[in-house]
Parts: sequence; C-alpha cells; structure tokens
Amino acid sequence: MSQQIIHLLDENTANKIAAGEVVERPAAVVKELVENAIDAGSTSIEVEIVDGGTQFIRVTDDGKGMGYEDALLAVKRHATSKIRTAEDLAAIQTLGFRGEALPSIAAVAKFTLTTRLQTDALATYVEINGGVLADAREAGAGCGTTVTVADLFFNTPARRKFLKTPPAESGHINDAVTKLAMSHPHIAFRLISNNRLVLSTGGTGQLVNAIADIYGHKVVPELLPVEYNNEGIIVSGYVAKPVLLKSSRQWQTFMVNNRVVNSRMLAKALDNAYFSLLPKNGYPLAVLRLTIPLETIDVNVHPQKKEVKFSDEQKLYRAVYKAVSSSLSAPVHNQTAMNETQTEPMINQLVITGSPSGQKHSIPVVGHTSMFAAPEPWKPALWCEENISFAAVRQSLQQEEPLAEYSDSRSANAECDLYPLGQINACYIVAQGQDGLYIIDQHAAHERILYDRLSRSKGRVPVQQLLVAQYFEFTSDDCNSIVEHHDTFYQLGFTLEQVGPDTMRLLEMPTDIPLTDAEAILRQILQLIGDMHQPSAQELRHAYLQMAACRSAIKAGESLNMRQIQALLSELYTTELPYTCPHGRPTIVKFGPDDLAKMFKRT
Repeated sequence: MSQQIIHLLDENTANKIAAGEVVERPAAVVKELVENAIDAGSTSIEVEIVDGGTQFIRVTDDGKGMGYEDALLAVKRHATSKIRTAEDLAAIQTLGFRGEALPSIAAVAKFTLTTRLQTDALATYVEINGGVLADAREAGAGCGTTVTVADLFFNTPARRKFLKTPPAESGHINDAVTKLAMSHPHIAFRLISNNRLVLSTGGTGQLVNAIADIYGHKVVPELLPVEYNNEGIIVSGYVAKPVLLKSSRQWQTFMVNNRVVNSRMLAKALDNAYFSLLPKNGYPLAVLRLTIPLETIDVNVHPQKKEVKFSDEQKLYRAVYKAVSSSLSAPVHNQTAMNETQTEPMINQLVITGSPSGQKHSIPVVGHTSMFAAPEPWKPALWCEENISFAAVRQSLQQEEPLAEYSDSRSANAECDLYPLGQINACYIVAQGQDGLYIIDQHAAHERILYDRLSRSKGRVPVQQLLVAQYFEFTSDDCNSIVEHHDTFYQLGFTLEQVGPDTMRLLEMPTDIPLTDAEAILRQILQLIGDMHQPSAQELRHAYLQMAACRSAIKAGESLNMRQIQALLSELYTTELPYTCPHGRPTIVKFGPDDLAKMFKRT
C-alpha cells in the first residue's frame, strides 16, 4: 500500500494563503474594511493609519453593526451576509460577498473587532492574533463597528519585506479612500495619517462636492458634467477640460454600479473621446459612474474585486465614448452650471495651408482655458523687425556685417557666426551662417540657455523673499507630501508653511520664476515626486531645472526684434549643448548648400 502524501491544510495555514490573494498591502486592508462599512449602511467612515498602515489601521463606521453570534461568525472563512446561494452571484448589489476579507486580515495581523447593534445594550469585542482567537466578550461601545489591525504581516515576514516605504503605502491608502469617497458621495469620509487629517469629505451626496473636497475647489470651474442614458446604460459624472492634466491615470476613477473598478476598455474609451485635444503624455481628470443591468457584469473574477467582466464590452465602450464626447463638444452655455461666472472658453488653432484648393484647415490644439471657439484669422509669416527694412538686412548681409554690435566669445567657430534674418510665425528664428541656412526654435534655445544658467548655481537655488506671502490650496495628500519633502522644496528655492488642513503659505521662491507661475511650478514638483519612484535629490533637481527653464523661457508667439535675436543666438552658443534643449528636442536645424540644392532640384 502506497504512502499517503496528500493532506488537508489546517485552517490557519489556509487563511494565510488566502490572505496572500486578498491582502497584498495595507491599502487592500483599508479597502476591504471600508467596503464592509459601506455595505453596513454607514453615513460616516473614519480611517486612521500609522506608518502607512504597516503598524496600525483603524476603521470606524456608524453602520448597523452586528450581534454577538454574527461577530464570531464574521471572522470565519466564507461567512457572509451578502449572498446565500450560487444564483445570487449573478446579481450582486453589495461591494463584498466572498466572506474572506476579515479572516484573511486576522490571519496576518493582530486584529480586533468591536461592534454593536442599535437594539443591543452592549457591544461585542473579538480579538484575534495571527488567526488564533484570543478573546471574545461583551464590551461598552457606541452603535456601529470599529476594526483595528496592528503589526500587519508580523507572522509572514516574506510578505512584509516586499512593502514599500510608509509614505508610499500611505499614498496607496489615500488613493483607495479617495476613490471610495467619490463612489459614495453621500458618506462623510475622514482619513487620518500619523495624527494628521489628510482627507475629509462632507458627505453631501453631490459628486461635484466630493471632487472639490478631494482635489480642491479650484478644479470645479474646469469640470464638465457628463450625462448619458441609452440602451439601459447610464453614464454620469464629470470630466475635465483638456487643460487639467496629469502624467498618469491617478485622477481617473471609473465606477460600475457604485463599485470602483480598473478597466482598460473604459480608459481607452476616455482616451479616444479626448483624441487630438491632449498631448501624448497627458491624462485628464475624470470621475465617471456607470449604471448597468446587474446580469451584464461579473464581479467574481478577481480576489480583490478590482477587475470585472462585461457581457458586451463594445456597447459600454460606445456609451462612454459618446457620453464624454458629447460633454466636450457641448455648447459653452450648457457648461456653466457649476460656475455661473465662467468666461467663454477658447481654443488655439493650428492652421494648415498649401492644399491644392488653397483652403485652410484648422485642427484643435490644447489652449490656455478650453475649448471650441472660432479660429483666429490666418496671417502670413512676417519678418519681425524693429525699424529695420528687409532691404537693410540684405545690404548688411552683402557687406558681411551684422546689423548691430555683435560679440561672441566662440566666434572662431564658423557655426557661431550667425547673422539673423528674421522670425517666422513669432516662433522660429532664421539666420545665415557661413556654411548654410539655420532655423532656430526660439523657445527651445532660450530653454537651453536658462537651464545651463540655473544648473551652474551650487547649493540652494537663488531665492527672493516675498513682501506679501502667497496662500495656495492643495489636496490634503499634497500638503502631506510638501511637509514630508520640506527640505527638498527648500533646496529648490521654496519656503512653505502649512497653515490649514489644505492650505500652504509661500514665503520665498526662486528668483527666476514669475510669481504668477509659482503655484503651477509647485504642483508640477508634487507631480514629479509622485511619478518618480523615490527620486534622489539630484534627479529631482534636474527635473525641476528642466521645468523651471521651460516655464521661464520665451514662448512661441512672442515677437523678437533683431537685437533680441542676436543676443539669444550669441548666448546659445556659449552653452555646453546648444543643439538640444534640456528635454532632448533639437534647438537648431541646419540646411547646408547641398541640402538647399537638392530642395530646389539643382543636383
């Protein structure tokens, strides 16, 4: 008789294995506990964490609570009040239904549950350490439920060592609570991290108010309402005008039947609705809620219920695409419900000429405010001069003399002796060299000059003290990041103080940055900190100098006179890398005599 090698795992080991699927990080614990609180009919939920949730998590709600027997059953695997039979899986209306969250969490942490029904005089207290029941008794507490989770993964060190830093884990928790708060705007949420309030929503039931509480009230004028109802699919929510961008999808939230989900299909539909309105590396803010028949969705495909399957993805894709496209193309007078004083939006137009019919074609380009206004009349390219005629320019070139006094420390190099001819479309400088024709992108060239000038400074960036302090509103998460990276902001020239839960006071700023750009620069630094994985001080300084140079450089559309053009060319050739901007784009395009001959078919 052969020896038996297959055996049943004990319950504790099975729970630890299940925890690996359900509880991958502290944010997953918070998500599961908050979803349970939502299913319990709560109107107020408070989440408190310490060290990114690795040391301590507490979720308190004012839901209906549980009795003694139910509390003991709730911490056992596959015990749930959400479903009874397999048929119920076809029409799930709650966020939770597996009955795995609480036992999985209790298996890898020091877990306590305190819960009380409104009809009970006393609450029930349950304590579990690493999956082993330590205490179960009556206790005094208010109505609702409080769950605490301490020393997460204390008995599974392999899982604990793969966690990120506490600030990174805090960011994941913030993101999870943020999305849950937007999916249930009728619930008041509070998130406290290391004894600091980082997120608070009013629970007014209005989605726009929840968005304002989370992302700041300044985003509200940039939002467009979305309303769509067709073929049993309802799409509602808000999308941002193309000027409000992030470098990732962090500001995009998709909810299906009040469940926050990840869906590439929905994200693709959103991208295509914004097609041609955004740069390649930009993602708009979007909070979209889809209501679809329960039988057309399967939420039982992922342990954490983040991903779902749809019976007709193409139908949903078309619905989201049409809903967002309609909002983006709606007349301006229909988009002022959130801000009655909002001015009429405008859009820049890229005008293309040279078609066989001689017609001009306009392509929408992201502008400063927003969207669909009549294009500016087309104007031909002009030479930008300052009381200097083209005849004088030509005569000066024939005499091989510059138009104005011109000096360059590197004039021994033939390529440095550029004689400016003029400007095209207030964007490109045309110059003649001894070896051909040069076209210079004025913004990219000035960007290179400013970057080299800033990078030569050692230590802290030169600063200016503000006579009148400036106050800026940020999200609580951004305020937390500013406080956490205070030394980094100081080295970059910004002295900031927190004066409220979501308000920062600016006392000093870099001398090369206009005051009007201070807030935008700060937000971009925060974005860099969020996008770069634990950036070093040198990496962050390099990224900041790129950004500061880009912000301060002359822009396309700014007219320059000949003296300004000469000064720009002279300083450009004193830089170390005059042929590219700090982002790697070319600053100069050269056409030699052979190139010109080929273009005119002389060869």
